[in-house]
Amino acid sequence: MNAILEVAEVELSFGGVRALDGPSFTVGEGEIVGLIGPNGAGKTSLFNCINGLYRPQSGMIRVGGRHVIGMPRHRITDLGVSRTFQNIGLLMSQTVLENVMAGTYHVSHGGYWATALALPQVKRSERSQRASAMAVLDALGLAGAADVPVAVLPFGTLKRVELARALVSEPRLLLIDEPANGLIHSEVLELADTIRRLARERGTAILLVEHHMALVMRVCDRVVVLNLGRKIAEGEPADVANDPAVVAAYLGGAAA
Repeated sequence: MNAILEVAEVELSFGGVRALDGPSFTVGEGEIVGLIGPNGAGKTSLFNCINGLYRPQSGMIRVGGRHVIGMPRHRITDLGVSRTFQNIGLLMSQTVLENVMAGTYHVSHGGYWATALALPQVKRSERSQRASAMAVLDALGLAGAADVPVAVLPFGTLKRVELARALVSEPRLLLIDEPANGLIHSEVLELADTIRRLARERGTAILLVEHHMALVMRVCDRVVVLNLGRKIAEGEPADVANDPAVVAAYLGGAAA
């Protein structure tokens, strides 16, 4: 399996606080790796290092064989890295289709807002962008809601719209940050099946931060566990769930 993401001995500090203390792991093509741990474990900090928001003091991060530490964020995006966030960041005044088309901004001629608002300078590429967006919406079961303003949609549907926006650029590496937050049980199970299908059909490498252990156990091929910025375990979900260090640090009684 080709490694799309390689993380090695990454160290990140803010003043005297060590956010990341040398974690190392890889994510292969079509593989789903869960990144779990208690609050403050360093999960989001690592995400921010991968997509260029933070610059670690030492270590190595490669995407598709390219070193990305110090690379501008738009260049990292051009390498095929896309991300969702814990908090919904959709344009509430726009439709589902317009929000998803905004995910193509980095390959358009007019930039983010030009694409999102369909300004004249992006008309030449709008047709292909629309087709790409509709294909992703269809894959996620959202094609029927394409012209619906996102402001009127339920929270679970908004999560899928945000996922569609991240997918429309056909990323090689997708960083998904707590997708189950705020979802009911049936929506979590549906989301898990959707993520598995996307990885299988598209070959997308997925790094998933999630506290909802049912989703992690259902969807992940491997799990990496962080605690206080350090990797304390890595392996298949069932094995990690019964690791004494993980039980002590994070899972508690849920490990059984």
